[in-house]
Amino acid sequence: MRRKNTTHEMMMGYMSTALLELMIEKDYTKISIGEIAKKAGVDRSSYYRHFKSKDDIISFFFDMVLKESLDGFTDMSSIDFTLYIHSIYMAFYNYKNELLIIHSANLSSLLLDVLSKRFHFNEFAHNAPLYKQYELSYIIGGIYNNLVFWMSRDMKETPDELTEISLQFRDEDSISLLSLR
Repeated sequence: MRRKNTTHEMMMGYMSTALLELMIEKDYTKISIGEIAKKAGVDRSSYYRHFKSKDDIISFFFDMVLKESLDGFTDMSSIDFTLYIHSIYMAFYNYKNELLIIHSANLSSLLLDVLSKRFHFNEFAHNAPLYKQYELSYIIGGIYNNLVFWMSRDMKETPDELTEISLQFRDEDSISLLSLR
């Protein structure tokens, strides 16, 4: 079955779903582009129009989850850190099985670059004082490490529990990641 009349995002979603389903069956390194395209119901050329590598598919998936964490919010200025971090943990929890597959394939490291892009690190760092650049780097790294550590624990804690833990070491004067979006 070939897919027609699909958007760019839909096509990428089909391919990420296909790759994750294939990762249940076989080792990530042994999955071919042809297998991904066939499972997704698309041509190989569609794969190459949307991705440069399988890692790009995993990065797309991480970004989709992060994007989904804020989709329900219309007024970003009304969101505080608690609600924001909880929404990230909830979105990740909603994709627990997929994320644990990615983590078990040792691909969690791809999340760090996705977080940096999502929080506009390069744009912020270009104009910010050095200490603010380090602060943002520290915050992004902390979120990344918490998510990876959570995955290494099979995501046993609930999003509510993780939010409470995160609030214990957040400084009130920290950069608001929400203002960087």
